[in-house]
Amino acid sequence: MTAVFSEKEKKEAFAEKKKLLTLWFVLLGIYLIAIAVMVTINCVLIYTQRSRAVYIPFTVTSILLSCVFWSGTVFFFSIKYKLTSRYCRMLTGMKEGLKDRGFGTMVEIDPTVTEKDGVFFYSLVLDCPPMKRGDITVRKILVERTHSLPDFKPGDKIKFITHANILMAYELDMDEVFDSLNSAESKAAQINKVTTGVLADDAAEDAKKDGE
Repeated sequence: MTAVFSEKEKKEAFAEKKKLLTLWFVLLGIYLIAIAVMVTINCVLIYTQRSRAVYIPFTVTSILLSCVFWSGTVFFFSIKYKLTSRYCRMLTGMKEGLKDRGFGTMVEIDPTVTEKDGVFFYSLVLDCPPMKRGDITVRKILVERTHSLPDFKPGDKIKFITHANILMAYELDMDEVFDSLNSAESKAAQINKVTTGVLADDAAEDAKKDGE
């Protein structure tokens, strides 16, 4: 089967998450050092020289720096890091969680983007055999939106592996393809046989008329 998520891609995703978190800790360290330096200088000047010359500039700078850093932190963790973290969580779930194997007939690809647990998907619509009487046979399997699928055609038989209805691997059912080709060849052979028989009968009939 063809895996949707390669091992290289998985490693890159977890490396990206680690890099983002490391970057934030580095910026946090710089921010704390800057605040500590300003506070220290201000206290030293006050207690040694009785001077408050830098008090107001350092206070304003500290407030502005704090606003910028913590606003950026909220933006960072609510968007960029969140998306990367949820993506990695999905990959971890695929590795450790339950997997579902099945097969179905290709109906269409639904390009409508949907969100599940912070990850965005489009849908592969398949007509699958029901597990029990009365089950809905049409199933929408989620495909991560940055991944493309082969040019499947409606009617193709597809085997798949999913986790939480998210496509992990797929395969075109070649047995069905060969059966279809053999069926088509068989029908063509039958048609040729019938056509040949008709032409032979016509030729015999013409020969009989010529003999008369």
